[in-house]
Amino acid sequence: MDIKPQGAALQGGEPSLLPEKVTLRTILSDRPVRIVMLIVFVIMLGFGIIAPILPLYARSFGVGYDAAGLLISSFAFTRLGFDLVAGPIVDRYGERQAATSGVIFVGVSSLATALAPNFTLAVVFRGAGGAGSSILFAALYSYLLKMVPKDRMARTLGAFFGAFNIGFIAGGPIGGVIAHQFGLASPLFFYAGLCLVSGLLYLRFMPDPDRSRQPAEAGELESDGSMTAEAALWRRTRRTIGLLLRDRAFVTAIVLNMAFFWMVAGGYDTLVPLFGREGLGMSTVGIGAALAVAVAAEFIVLYPAGSAADRFGRKAVLVPSLAGLAVMTAVAGWAGSPVAFGLLLGILGFTSGSVAPLPATLLSDVAPDRGSGTAVGVFRFCGDLGFVFGPLVAGISATAFGFKGAFAICAVPVVVALALVLRMPETLKRAPVD
Repeated sequence: MDIKPQGAALQGGEPSLLPEKVTLRTILSDRPVRIVMLIVFVIMLGFGIIAPILPLYARSFGVGYDAAGLLISSFAFTRLGFDLVAGPIVDRYGERQAATSGVIFVGVSSLATALAPNFTLAVVFRGAGGAGSSILFAALYSYLLKMVPKDRMARTLGAFFGAFNIGFIAGGPIGGVIAHQFGLASPLFFYAGLCLVSGLLYLRFMPDPDRSRQPAEAGELESDGSMTAEAALWRRTRRTIGLLLRDRAFVTAIVLNMAFFWMVAGGYDTLVPLFGREGLGMSTVGIGAALAVAVAAEFIVLYPAGSAADRFGRKAVLVPSLAGLAVMTAVAGWAGSPVAFGLLLGILGFTSGSVAPLPATLLSDVAPDRGSGTAVGVFRFCGDLGFVFGPLVAGISATAFGFKGAFAICAVPVVVALALVLRMPETLKRAPVD
């Protein structure tokens, strides 16, 4: 298998000469992209609906605070463990079938969690949903990598993450109302219904990308009559991963993804609430408002950052954005008042929003046409590593070194990613214009 030339502006195997001006309206006029964003919005709306009630639902079984965290972390740990399997599944069965199966599996898991007769089964059922989530997002990323021209990829991903954020933010208040009216388990039922709707949308409106090259590839791999299709698939997967890990840009992309989610989970989700409450004496309402400032700032800059990366190159955006993100993460713990903390988080949101679309954009520049699902699986595995271990290291470092030290340590992976980006060749290659 050959790795695709970095940043080649390809779609369907031919150079893509795009209009001089690509706007958000242009991107959303592409039906497959529009449907993917709608599906992501619906899925994240459902996730936002259940996120605030999961700890309370766990407590309804009579467990303590520490055990309640298992209901949340089980999903992330299963997703992490399944990421490297999800990619080959997408390559084997195609984006349409994999995404539909994954989202329906998440819905069934949510339904089973709501009906669980005890806490142990609730944890098992919720954790099982992580496998479906891993397959779903591997399929969605792989779909975008194949369908979107490379010189509008960053803008498209900016819009994609915008839909992602809007859905999650909108889900929180809706989940609170549903739980208040119908009980703590009711948001899980609602989420299951949204997953079913998303699966039907994908099945009805989303064709698979052109897989005309797959039969030839399968023939190549099964030329040894003693090897089954599954064995051939796993051999190809191992070969693909080996080739990818020898590509400097791909390694940079996966480290960047890990660093970004490390900062999000360790900084935004862990240190910000703890420092706000323990260090500054803020109420939960005040902490929520400060986080809302960061989220709003991030949302505002997502699409402009993607547009700049498509116009000027990935490194031109990544280098200053990562430098700013590292600095702002490190200094957040120095805030002396809630107002100063809110202002620092606003600036932090601008820097994190400038980075957010770029890891997946780098991936799209270097992922192979064949085996893109495998590349996505490795990419998401590294992101989930950051998501799982970022909060653990943040908690340990806050205990050992205080909040100033903890925020500084949280910035270290971002600095490592910046060093790799500086050494990486530019991955955006432009199609020739006559």
